Amino acid sequence: MSKLISAFIMAVSFLSYGQQTTSNQSTAVETKIIAVVNKASWCSVCKANSERFQNNILPYTTKGVTIVMNDMTDEKSIEQSKENLKKSSLYKQVYKTNRKGVGRMLQSCGLVDGKNKSMETGIVTFVDAKTLKVLNETSIAVTDAEMKTIIDNLLKA
Repeated sequence: MSKLISAFIMAVSFLSYGQQTTSNQSTAVETKIIAVVNKASWCSVCKANSERFQNNILPYTTKGVTIVMNDMTDEKSIEQSKENLKKSSLYKQVYKTNRKGVGRMLQSCGLVDGKNKSMETGIVTFVDAKTLKVLNETSIAVTDAEMKTIIDNLLKA
């Protein structure tokens, strides 16, 4: 079931990425924020929070949030995701961003043991769709209220 939901989100993200609203188009929603979700099939945080996170973020796709999945399951999916992020001009934001404080968050989630710092799954990076500036980065494990507050505040800015 979670694979089906993940496939649906990937399809939605690729179909909706780059849509722009014009005064004559009432059905298209202007992308204001891009949510890049680092996930992996082996990630305990992703497994535990996937469905809840998806239920919280999917309603925002009609409000200007586009979801892009960064699959970090294995080398093949990592390379494919990196290529897709490069094509979307989001690679630098996800792979080159100084993630100050994220290491502690990952350690508390049990994803990093201090030796392997490349395991940054279960994280969503919010990027401004126009400037491609990183606006926020958080764990998908935050509470529903915290995630809603983060996204609502980003959409208001």
